[in-house]
Amino acid sequence: MSHVPEHVEMFVCTNCQVVHAGSVAEMEDGHQFSAPDRCGACESTEFVATERWAYHGDEQE
Repeated sequence: MSHVPEHVEMFVCTNCQVVHAGSVAEMEDGHQFSAPDRCGACESTEFVATERWAYHGDEQE
């Protein structure tokens, strides 16, 4: 059986829309990904997971 790599979770900066790969934390059953502490482009600390990006504005209403 071949190894299937994990899908890296991606996060979008809500300020400048730059996409970042999630930071990796080792877990017993694989990896957990979290948003970076700060955006490398604009220093913002607000991120949304890419799968929620299209809906993130709706959450504020």
